[in-house]
Order: sequence, then C-alpha cells, then structure tokens
Amino acid sequence: AAAASAVEEKSGAPEPSAKRAKAEGATDPFDHFDLRHHERFTAYHNGAQGVAVLGFTVPSVDEVLANYTALHPKLLVPGGHNKYTAEGADFQVLDVYAYYTDEKCVSDADPGTVIRFVQKDVGADGVAGGLMPLPGLEPVGAEFDGTATPAYPDHWVSNVKSRQGFLDTLNETLGFSPKVDFNAGVVAAGEAQIESTVTGNSSSFTTMDPEKALRDTSQVYLPINNALSPVGHVHWYLEELGQGIQHVASRVASLPAFVQRANDYRTITGEGFTFLNIPRTYYGVLTEAMLSESPDGDNKCGAALSPEDASAVFQALADAELLDDAGAVLLSAIENDCAAVDAALSATVAAYAANRDAIVAVLTKSTYINLWKLLRERLDEVSYIAVVRNKILIDVQGEDVLMQIFTSTVLQRKPGTEAPFLEFIQRLCAIDEPSEADPAAADGTPARSIRPGCGGFGIRNFLTLFLSIEVSKAMLEKAKADKAGKADVSSFYAKQVDMFTDQLVEANPILTAISDAMTGEGDANIANDAALAASWAAKKEEANGQLQTLSEKYNAMMKAHRQGPAAACLSV
Repeated sequence: AAAASAVEEKSGAPEPSAKRAKAEGATDPFDHFDLRHHERFTAYHNGAQGVAVLGFTVPSVDEVLANYTALHPKLLVPGGHNKYTAEGADFQVLDVYAYYTDEKCVSDADPGTVIRFVQKDVGADGVAGGLMPLPGLEPVGAEFDGTATPAYPDHWVSNVKSRQGFLDTLNETLGFSPKVDFNAGVVAAGEAQIESTVTGNSSSFTTMDPEKALRDTSQVYLPINNALSPVGHVHWYLEELGQGIQHVASRVASLPAFVQRANDYRTITGEGFTFLNIPRTYYGVLTEAMLSESPDGDNKCGAALSPEDASAVFQALADAELLDDAGAVLLSAIENDCAAVDAALSATVAAYAANRDAIVAVLTKSTYINLWKLLRERLDEVSYIAVVRNKILIDVQGEDVLMQIFTSTVLQRKPGTEAPFLEFIQRLCAIDEPSEADPAAADGTPARSIRPGCGGFGIRNFLTLFLSIEVSKAMLEKAKADKAGKADVSSFYAKQVDMFTDQLVEANPILTAISDAMTGEGDANIANDAALAASWAAKKEEANGQLQTLSEKYNAMMKAHRQGPAAACLSV
C-alpha cells in the first residue's frame, strides 16, 4: 500500500539536515537523508527540482529485494538496503532505481528517480512507532483550520523512454498489471502524440463510506507515458529533464471548493497555484438552435423561439459582448439575476419580455450543456456553474464521476521550460442519476459499494489535459507577442489555439463512445460475460480508430501551419 497519512512531516533527530552543521565527511545516521541522493537527482535532471522518490510501505522488503536481485539487479541502489530501529519500531528501507535508461535489462539503470520500499515492524501492542512512515521523521498532527485542506495520494505519473520496459519491471517485481491503455494515436494534440498505460496492484478494498474511500491508499496507480513524436510536452520533458515524475495527483473531498479557495487566495495575495487553461467550448456554447428548441427536447432546455427571434437574441448578446469568440455565454452575464442580459435584450429583442425566463434558462444551461449531457441531473445548477467557473474537468464512467484539475508547472526555473505539475481530483463514486421514482438519488450517498479508482482516469480528460498543455503554451506565446506588438506572431499562435480547441470539440463524441465502451467492457468482465465484454471491446477499438483518424487529421493541419507561410514571422 502507498504510504500516506494526514500528517505533516519534518526531519527529526534532532534538526532538519539542511540546518545541521556537519563535520567534513560526516554522514547522516539515516541514509535516505544523505546529501548524495539530492546531488544525484539534480545531476540527472539538468539541475532542476522535481520529485526524486516514490515511497511505498510493503509487508516484506526482503521479498521485493529478492525479486529485484533475481530479475533486475541493475536497478538496485548501491548501499540502498538499510535497517533501523527508531521510536520503538524496526524499519527496513530499500531503494531501487525506477527506470532503465532505455530498454529493460539491456540498458543501464537511470539513477535519476528512486522507488523506496519501507517495512515497519511494530511491537506486540501494534502502536510502536506511531504514524512515523520513515525513520528520522517526526509525526506532527495535521490541523485543518480553514486555511488548509486535507489531500490524499491517488496516483503518480511518469514520463519515460520505454513505457513497456517500465510496465514489465513493475509486473515482474511487484505483480502490477495494466488497468487502462491509452493507445497510440488516441492521445494527440496537433503533431504531439503519446502513449500511456495505467498500471497498479489489485486492491480488494470496498466500502459504502465516502470518507473511507477518500482516505484509502490500498490501491496504487502508476500511469506511464512515452512520446511518439519529436514535439509536444512529453517529448520536451524528456529532452530537458530526463525521465521522471511528470505530476502527482491527490484526492480532495470537494474539488470545486478547493479550487475556488485557491483562486480566491491567489486573487487576494498574488501568490499560489495557477491552473491550466481549459477552452470554454469544453463546457458548452450557445447556439441559435438551442433557443429555438422545445424545453421538452433532448437537452431539456429550450425557449421555443422562432428562428428570427433566436437569431435576434444571439446577435444582441454578441453586440453586447456577452458571448466570447466561440459563442460561449460569459459567466458574468448570468450573475446578479442576469442583469447584463436584461440590459442587452430588453430594448432590442421584442420577444424577450414574454420569454425572459425561458431565454435565461437556455443561456444559463448553455454554459455547461456539454457536462449536463454527460451527467444529466447528477449535479445541480449551482454545482455545474462552480465547475465551469473554476475550469474543472469532468468525466463519467457508468455511475462514477471523476472531477480533475491540473496546475500550471511548479518548481519551474523560468517561463517556457518544462517542470512537474500537480493534479487534484474528486471521485464521486456509485452515484445514480435521480429519477421520478427516486428523486434523492443524487444526494451524494453511494448507490452501491465504492471500489478503488472509481471514475477511472478520464479518457476525455486525458486528451483534454494533453491539449490544454499545448493550448496554454500557445496562449503564453500569443500573450508575449501581443505585449511586444507583433501582430503576425500573435495571429500564428491564435491559430494554434483555435486548432487545438477545434480538435477537442470534434473529439468529444468519439471520447464519449470510448468511455461508454470501457465502462461496458469492465462491467461485462465483472459479470464474467465474455461475449458482451468482447462486443464492448470491439466498439472501443472502432472508436479508437476514429479518434486516431481525427488525430492524424490535426497532426497534418498543425504541421502544415507550422511549416507554412504564416510561420515565417517566427524567424524574424
């Protein structure tokens, strides 16, 4: 199980090593605090900061050591197996290098990142050593006073050169097996393409208690990426920093509340997390057709206006600058009881007064219509608006809902360089959509037992993340060009943003088909229905093929744009 507890940890015995005056040649009593590990990490990551160690508690370090000694001896860290007694507990600590420099076994170990296995044997009373997960640390009880939020480990993502080699190593030493494959061509943003596989152990944990599910760390997930193209985030990460941890994902109880607080603190103090830009088209845009639809239609949203009145409403909103360039209604337009909408339409659209409530309902729902099509009534309007306002990603698999958000890079040395980032998620597990027979089904109470990793890893959001990284880079370059007064350069990057956004919009229905097929295949496997599982698997592969065709289309478009006449401005 992954080592985790709701505690802050600080070096003990007796002061942090960074503050201790050490005699020349002195060594730390605990090898894992020795300075040479820090020096090794920075030497193999171009001097950059990052995540140096993945730590796991295990029942038997000796068993893990035997597996590595027999199958992957190159990965054993010299002097990396140590035993300690501290705070009444006996510890074994084993360090191994996480990756090979290329293919497993035939290439050398990559010393840049370490996996640490810790075995803690306590006394007969079962409490010796307390919460201390590693010898030399002092547990400090966590207090959440409104300025901090508890977060619990969910998964850790690696960028590597040999994805299959790392998968095989983890299988042969720890028994980890693939859980989700994002196949070649599925994850692409323009010319940038990657493959990714989520591997991990198989936990038997289930519960009906959402709080226990939030805290549980019995299930380990390790997504692994490799680049398929000489452009894009994963490729440049490997080029600049080498193999390593791309991002760390943590679970929180309420993601909208967490992100809103982070955004508020940043607004007040000018410091704190910033998050990746998510195009508003991900959430929904207004169309004239929505204004003409019946409120009893498929979207359960419509004002039943004539085509002429619908067009007049749309044009008046555009003239009042209450729509963005893609046609998304600004959230400020629907604040204060839609006062801005009233001001824009009352005097210009004759049909507005008689249809005000229906029009306002359409405008409001248009801001999250794409999410509503996924979740229907599982969330209320206030929750949907909070999700859109804070640019949270949402996916659904069966009755499970996954909320995700990604920070911009952290530990970054200068703008434009690669660096790790953080992910925060909320898993809403086993939540049925309310019905007339059971209107309280979406009150947050799970309809059935919660399994680890409920909601999956969001095939839709995985692609959105990849696209958003590229969009954010293009938007940064556009902003720099605007500031420098370079209109042609700004136009070049604006076109890139448009193409990434268009790719996401076109991919959405295909991603829905893939997600549905993955859910169906998983449910069929649980029910031991091989024929049904095979049917869903075939549908998944068909949709994967469609997505790959779409990826190839935008790959060619982006390459043509990058090599075309518009790119000449970049060399000036």
